[in-house]
Amino acid sequence: MAMTSIMTTGSDVALKLGAGSALMSDYQMEIAGLRAEAVVNVATRVDWSAAYSTLGSATKFILNDTVSSLIAIEGVAQNMTPYPSRIVAEDMINVNRDITLRNIGILRDNKVKSFVSGGTSTI
Repeated sequence: MAMTSIMTTGSDVALKLGAGSALMSDYQMEIAGLRAEAVVNVATRVDWSAAYSTLGSATKFILNDTVSSLIAIEGVAQNMTPYPSRIVAEDMINVNRDITLRNIGILRDNKVKSFVSGGTSTI
């Protein structure tokens, strides 16, 4: 079974998990993905999941990047043993956290929301 998500794929998550990618099952990634999508939707006050099919590719890439980073953070935090050291695992978490914070800041910006929707939507 492959991981299913509106905003990201299992291979995107595996790339960000690096050495720890084998430790998260598709089911764990899927559940973490649902949580991550909810966090993005609530943090930005936009239901990106519902609007996903109408979004442009640039916005979809930002959402993919954000959700896959949130899932990777959870995966690394659950089991740090595959990484050479705890410091390396924490660096993985920090890099993905920084990506997430940057992207949520972008998605929250009203000018970005207007740009994404072409100025005609309530996104």
